[in-house]
Amino acid sequence: MEINKRVEEAIKKAITHSVECDKRIKNDGLHSAIEYCKMQGIEPPQCSLSAQSPNADKQRAIAERMLLETKWWKRRLKNKALQDFEQEQINLGNVTNYISDELSKYNKANRR
Repeated sequence: MEINKRVEEAIKKAITHSVECDKRIKNDGLHSAIEYCKMQGIEPPQCSLSAQSPNADKQRAIAERMLLETKWWKRRLKNKALQDFEQEQINLGNVTNYISDELSKYNKANRR
């Protein structure tokens, strides 16, 4: 699949993931949403689920907010799609330098 299409498809799932995390947090707590995040292959926000302190409470609140944000999911899903694509290119032997030609073209086209 073309790299642009792959990134586009991944980003489309951001709303679904943020809604699922919202459901999980409301029904089962933050731990469930963090596990869901891991199941998607995304590194969840770091926080202690058991520590009792004002800072731990703050970190849990930040983690919860991140998991509910569609923008947070979009960034991570885009990065994962790009990393997965590049790993496939490496496995196929299509990377002769540090980066595949397709990813290089994608990066040049998407610079801000």
